[in-house]
Amino acid sequence: MRAPQLVIVETDGWIARLLGDLTTENAWLVRGTWSAESAVALVRARRPSVLVVQVDPADDKSPALEIISDANRLCPDVPVIAVSDVKFNDADRVAWTASLFDLGARYALFPPLTRPVLEDVVSGLMGAATVRAGIVTEPAAPPDKPKPKPRPRRPAPAEDVIDLADDELHE
Repeated sequence: MRAPQLVIVETDGWIARLLGDLTTENAWLVRGTWSAESAVALVRARRPSVLVVQVDPADDKSPALEIISDANRLCPDVPVIAVSDVKFNDADRVAWTASLFDLGARYALFPPLTRPVLEDVVSGLMGAATVRAGIVTEPAAPPDKPKPKPRPRRPAPAEDVIDLADDELHE
């Protein structure tokens, strides 16, 4: 079985730090890159993959939009998450989200972004990717329940035993 991989395209490592515990816990490969060619080459490998791309709208030389577009065109089954640490007003956030979706991103995440939200999105998409790849881990069988101890049976009274409770009831 080929281990699932998380390909992260970012400039400063904050996304990898946020997802470090999740990737370690699930034994996923983490590959970082900044070039469009290597990002697409990594996700084209025959293994379950999720591509996380840091988008910086202020950086005109950022290859993030090209990476998202190329990944969608060449590997449409690989989910792409666009993540930005730039806070927008509502109108700009809606416009950027629509543009990222048009390029092929499945999710566009903007501040305020918390670790649990990012972990939930990545783990959900990675779970779907492993199912599509046919790598389904069967849940462990529940342990056998301990059998209850048999109740001790009351011995039947012998004929020569006098039961005082019976005598009192009949008097």
